[in-house]
Amino acid sequence: MENVKVGVFLSDCGGQLPKILDFDAIMGYVKGIPGVVLVERSSEFWRGEGIKKILDAVKRGKVNRVVVAESVPKLGEINIAQAVEEAGLNPYLVEVVDLKNGCAWPHRETPREATEKAKAMLLAAVERVKLLEPIKKIEFPVLQSALVIGGGIAGMQAAMDLAELGFKVYLIEKEPFLGGIAARAGTFFPTDDCAICIQSSTSDVKTVTPTSRKCVYRSGISEVPNLKILTNAKVVKVEGVPGNYRVTVEKRPRYVDESKCVGCNLCIEACPVEVPDDYNAGLKTRKAVYINVPNVYPPVPVIDEEA
Repeated sequence: MENVKVGVFLSDCGGQLPKILDFDAIMGYVKGIPGVVLVERSSEFWRGEGIKKILDAVKRGKVNRVVVAESVPKLGEINIAQAVEEAGLNPYLVEVVDLKNGCAWPHRETPREATEKAKAMLLAAVERVKLLEPIKKIEFPVLQSALVIGGGIAGMQAAMDLAELGFKVYLIEKEPFLGGIAARAGTFFPTDDCAICIQSSTSDVKTVTPTSRKCVYRSGISEVPNLKILTNAKVVKVEGVPGNYRVTVEKRPRYVDESKCVGCNLCIEACPVEVPDDYNAGLKTRKAVYINVPNVYPPVPVIDEEA
């Protein structure tokens, strides 16, 4: 069984923390915790000379577990984990404690209690890191395709960006048309462009932004390479593992053949049924056969079966 050797590295945050915490008492306490073989103090340990001390201890075999009390826990943890991995230690054998935000600052009015809390936090970190086991990184093939759920402005942009990178992309929208809430906005100030317009500096679709009067209807979004759009659809099941998912999609019928529709809208004119227009908050009516807003995609009417 591996002999666990824990190194504890205490950052005093550039001399700020000793104004509240008794670092001498903390260091003396930590040295007495079973399994701790090294205790170091510095102004910071997530970069510069501080992180070099950690690397030196790992490379020399002095420690095989690392606890760092650092004031930038997230960024510090990433930097430290990467550094110790380069030094030969598994990055999952590192524990980071935030004594500044989790202890010193909240209890600045009670230094003695803050010091005792710091001891408890470090004890917990040491006991936890002693139980950690190395985690191996594994590589596995990833399907070069993506599913984007939601055909609003963000979803459309994400789908097109992924498609332009060469991925096969499926864009799923539960409503009969793309555009989402933005489609209801009509036009945007100050350009008076359509809310679901697409800017195109060349003939290729680049971004979904209300800046260029190139509406979705005319932009060729349906012809973006590698992009398949499924409207009136929803995800009903997701199976598999990261990199290899199988998704089941339920697509409701439009009751209008998209391959035969020429956009004449005669079916809308011929429809005798009118219902409240939910896209306009019921302030007016629409036909049971309808297109929610002009220039929307797909430019094919849908029959509201509930009407």
